[in-house]
Amino acid sequence: MTSAFVRTARRVMMAVGIGRQTADTNEQVSTPTLQAALAAGELRSDLPMVQEYGLASRPVPGSDVVVVFLGGDRTRGVVVATGDQRGRPKDLQPGDVCLFHPRTGSRIWLKEDGSIAIIPANGKTALTGDLTATGTITGNEVVAQGIKLSTHPHGGVTAGSGKSGAPEAS
Repeated sequence: MTSAFVRTARRVMMAVGIGRQTADTNEQVSTPTLQAALAAGELRSDLPMVQEYGLASRPVPGSDVVVVFLGGDRTRGVVVATGDQRGRPKDLQPGDVCLFHPRTGSRIWLKEDGSIAIIPANGKTALTGDLTATGTITGNEVVAQGIKLSTHPHGGVTAGSGKSGAPEAS
């Protein structure tokens, strides 16, 4: 009876491991895999990495990993969580949610007050497709097809106090 209890207790203790990713992920297989160093020098390779539906990331070596071992069998592990404390935002407030890039610092920040901040590290944001805004758009400059709104010339218009007509198609 004691040996059955000891075996069961050992399997429960061996069911979860915390470690560090030691090499780049293998993206060539249908489910990405990685290699991780766990406690006591245990090294596990080809661990499948399961992620949340609709989200994808490719963690880098040095990232933290949480591995669940099916039935406590250390040969049957699955990575269920990854993180990288080296680049985690330190300025989040209670209730904030942030999608961030650990290396660059870019982020999409859903703030507790309901506002959203998109902060690209390089200052550039690209949108593909139509953009519709129901509120005010505020900015320093608008450029359309290379023409700046603030400095574009009005050819063929005589200076005076009158108003020009509606815009015309070219």
